[in-house]
Amino acid sequence: MKFQLLPGVLLVLVFLTSVVAYPQQKNFDFEKINAADFSTVKTKDTSAIAEVVADIGYTRFDYGPKGFYLIFERKTRIHILKQDGTSHATIEIPLYKGNNDKETVTSFKGFTYNLEKGEVVKTKARNEDMFLQQQSEHWDVQKVAMPAVKANSIIEYEYQIHSDFTFNLQPWTFQSDIPVFWSEYNTKIPNYFTYKLISQGYVPFAINEKSTSNQKFTVYYESKLGVGMNQSREPGHTEVYDVDVNISRWVATEVPALKPEPFITTTNDYVSKIEFELSVIKMPGSVDETVMDSWETLNKKLLENDNFGGTVKKGDFFSSYLPAVTAKSTSDVERVKAIYDHVRSRMKWNGNNDIFANNPPKKVYDERTGSAADINLMLVAILKKAGLKAEPVILSTRSHGRVLEIYPILAKFNYVVAMVTIDSNTYLLDATTGHLPFNMLPERCLNGQGRVISKNAPGWVRLLNTEIKNTYTQVDLTLSDDGLMKGKCAISSSGLDGFDRRESYLTKNEKDFLEEFTDDHQTWTVSEFHIANLDTLDKPFTESYTIEIPDEAQLAGDRMYLNIMSGFGQETNPFKLEKRVYPVDFSCPLREYYVIKLTLPAGWVVEQLPQQATVSLPDKAGSFKCRFLETAGVIQISSTLSINKNMFLPDEYNQLKEFFRLIVAKHAEQIVLKKA
Repeated sequence: MKFQLLPGVLLVLVFLTSVVAYPQQKNFDFEKINAADFSTVKTKDTSAIAEVVADIGYTRFDYGPKGFYLIFERKTRIHILKQDGTSHATIEIPLYKGNNDKETVTSFKGFTYNLEKGEVVKTKARNEDMFLQQQSEHWDVQKVAMPAVKANSIIEYEYQIHSDFTFNLQPWTFQSDIPVFWSEYNTKIPNYFTYKLISQGYVPFAINEKSTSNQKFTVYYESKLGVGMNQSREPGHTEVYDVDVNISRWVATEVPALKPEPFITTTNDYVSKIEFELSVIKMPGSVDETVMDSWETLNKKLLENDNFGGTVKKGDFFSSYLPAVTAKSTSDVERVKAIYDHVRSRMKWNGNNDIFANNPPKKVYDERTGSAADINLMLVAILKKAGLKAEPVILSTRSHGRVLEIYPILAKFNYVVAMVTIDSNTYLLDATTGHLPFNMLPERCLNGQGRVISKNAPGWVRLLNTEIKNTYTQVDLTLSDDGLMKGKCAISSSGLDGFDRRESYLTKNEKDFLEEFTDDHQTWTVSEFHIANLDTLDKPFTESYTIEIPDEAQLAGDRMYLNIMSGFGQETNPFKLEKRVYPVDFSCPLREYYVIKLTLPAGWVVEQLPQQATVSLPDKAGSFKCRFLETAGVIQISSTLSINKNMFLPDEYNQLKEFFRLIVAKHAEQIVLKKA
C-alpha cells in the first residue's frame, strides 16, 4: 500500500529518518562470550537439552519506491546443553512470497562458540552453511546450519528481513520446546496501520509496555502537479511530515519448555505467541480502507472465486453418469451415499490440502486424482447436480491449527469437505480416502468447527458427527505346564479405528503389518493370519491371528506367575507431565474392549486373582471396568475402557492422569497359579 497525499502531488520517495531506540535485556551483548558463559545454565529444567538465553526481535516500518515496507530484525543466543540439543543449531527463517514480490534476508551473521582448553573459540557461519528451501506456493524457508556445534556450544545469530507485505507483520513466539530465559518483541507502527492483536498461551508477560512517539518522514516531490496549495511546489521540493507511531514491547522471562504429550492437535495451538492481522489502513487524504474480511465478505469472496464457488457449479459433466450411479437408491440419503461411494472409490488423493481447486471437476474426475479441494469440491458439484442440498465446508486440519471464530482469516483454513442437508440432518463427507465410511470424517479433520460457505445459509458446523474409535479384542489361549500360551486372537475395529487399520493394512505389505502386531513382543510368533471386511465399510475390519506366547508366564517352584493383559491392554500411562497447560484432545470418543479366556493346564489351580475394579471420571466423561473370574479351570478377563468426550481442559488433567494410572496398574496385576 503506497503512501497517499493530497490530490495533485506526485510522490517519488519517502524515507523514515528517525531511528528507533529499543530497550534491551542487560548482559546480552552480541559477540561477547566469555568462559564463564559455558558454565552458566539459567534453566532449572535438568532434562533440557538446550536453552534460549535471549531472543529479541524488532519490527519497524520504512518507505521506498513501492510504498511502505517492513524491516524485521532478530538477535538470538542459544546454549546447547547436551548432544541431543545440537538439533537446535539449524536456524529456520520463514519467508513469504507473492506473485511479484517476496521477503528477503538482507543480512545474516552467526557464530558458534566453543570452550577449548579454557579459551573461547569462535566459528563463523559461512555462505555454504545456508540454503533456501521451498516449502509451499507462498512460503520459502531460509535454513542455516550453524558450524562446529557440539554439547556445551553457544550459538548466536542475528538477521534482518525486508518485507514488502505490510499485512504480514512478523508474529513472535515466546515459547519453545526448550526453556527460554528471555524473550522480547518490539514493534513500532505508524498510526496509518491498525492491526488486530491475536495472543495465545499460558505464559504471563513480565513486561507489556505501550507508548506513542513521533516520527519524521522526509518526502521528496519530483514535480509540481495540480492547482491550489500544490502549485507553489517546485521540482525537487522536499517536505518533512510528522507521524504518530505506536510503540509496543512485550517481554517474557524464564519461560518453561512446552513439552508435547499424546492427544494434542499441534503445539502451535498452545505455545505462547502473538500474531498480527492487518485490519484498517488510514492514509491521510484517503478514505479508511478495511482490510480484514468479515465472515460475510469472506463468504462472498469464496462464492465468487472461480476455483471455489465457480467449481461447485460445474457438475453438468456428471449428468450422463447420475442415472447409473443412483439407480438402486430409494431415498435421498441413499442417493447421497451412492454418489459418495462412487467418488471415494474412484478418486486417489494426492496428499495435498487446499481449499481452492487446481482443476475443473471434469478433469479431476477423468484423471482420477487431485487435492482435497479438487476432490471434495467436485463431490459438492455432483451432489448439487443431483438436486441435493450440498455446500462446501472449509476447515483447518489438526496439524494446521485451530480456527478462532472471532477472526475471519482465510489463511487459517487449509481443507474443504462436503456437507449435505436432508430433513434437517447434516452429513459431512470427505471423499479423499477410499475406505472411509459414509458420514465420517478422517481424524485429521476433527478440529473444532468448520465454516459452511453458502449463499443462503453460511455458518458454523461442528466437525464431529458419528466419529468414534472402537476396538474389540477377543483372545482364547491355552496354557501349558512350561508356561507357553497358545491360541487365537481376533481384533475387530470399527469407526475411525476400522479406517486406521484398513489404511495401515493397505499401505504396508503383510510382513510389515504382522511385525507391527508383534512389535513390542519380539518373542511372540504368528502362525496364521486372516483379515475380513476390508472393503465392507459398514462392518468391522477384523484381524485373526494364531499365536504363541512363550515368555509371559514365569515358573518358580510349584508356582506360576502370569500377566495375560501384557500385550493387550494399557501398559503405560500416556500422561507423564506433572502439569499440563494445554487440553487433552482425543479427537472423538473411544471404546476399547478386551475379552480374554485362558484354559489352565491340568493339575494347576488359581491361588490369587486380581480383584474387580471400576473407575469413573466425573460427569460420566469416562469409565473403566475390569474383572477376573475363574470357573472349572478357565480364567476369564474382561476389560472395558470408555472415553465419552473428546476434550479435557488443563484443570481436568490430574484426574485423567490418575484415571489412566489406575488402568495401567490394574492391567499389570499378576495371576498366581499353584500346582494342586
